[in-house]
Amino acid sequence: MRIFGDGKSGAAKVHSIEVMQEVKAYWEGLRDGDSIPYRSDVDPRRIQKLLKHAFILERIAPGLARLRVSCNTLSDVMGMDMRGMPMSALINGDSRESFGEVLEKVFSAPAVGRLELTSRRSFGRTGLQGEMMLLPLRSDSGEVNRILGAITIDGDVGRSPERFDLEGSFLRRIEAASENSSEPVATILRPQKISMPQFDPAAQSAKAPKAPVQTTLAPTKHAHLRLVVTDS
Repeated sequence: MRIFGDGKSGAAKVHSIEVMQEVKAYWEGLRDGDSIPYRSDVDPRRIQKLLKHAFILERIAPGLARLRVSCNTLSDVMGMDMRGMPMSALINGDSRESFGEVLEKVFSAPAVGRLELTSRRSFGRTGLQGEMMLLPLRSDSGEVNRILGAITIDGDVGRSPERFDLEGSFLRRIEAASENSSEPVATILRPQKISMPQFDPAAQSAKAPKAPVQTTLAPTKHAHLRLVVTDS
């Protein structure tokens, strides 16, 4: 399994971890007993230290979202203010379908997403390393169609715009107000279907052992996404 930040310097790893932890902690504080907080609850004054890295997305179509609020980090790598632009403008063409799939999972599951990004460089130049967190939000209508996000970039920004490949993505489905779960971040769990068999006295007396539950890995279209499926 890839570890986020493998290509980053020590200081950049620490900085990225701190940013992601702080934005996640702020989002958790907004939940207040709900599984997904509301966009209207987000107060920029409460996350002053994160504003360089924080952004807000709006879902405009399946797998597509535009920036309602951008940040300096995105402006630096793209060489422009990205407000109103689709977030996919940051991603190379080969990775856009995968990126859109991750976005849609964050909205529809809903799920918390973390992404690892790299940029391409030539002539011996080291590419940029990026990390992104995506946290779902509700609009005033209650629909999950917003995202509070954060992004960190490590490396020297060259000629803009810089675009990135999606190297890895990890998703965790949000089931309840508390997300404390022992399940790994790299999976989305489908709820197990439980059927109650009819009472059979003969079978009961024989005490026949139950067949073990079989767990299989369902193949997905993209290697960076995996679904764990439990067969009943």
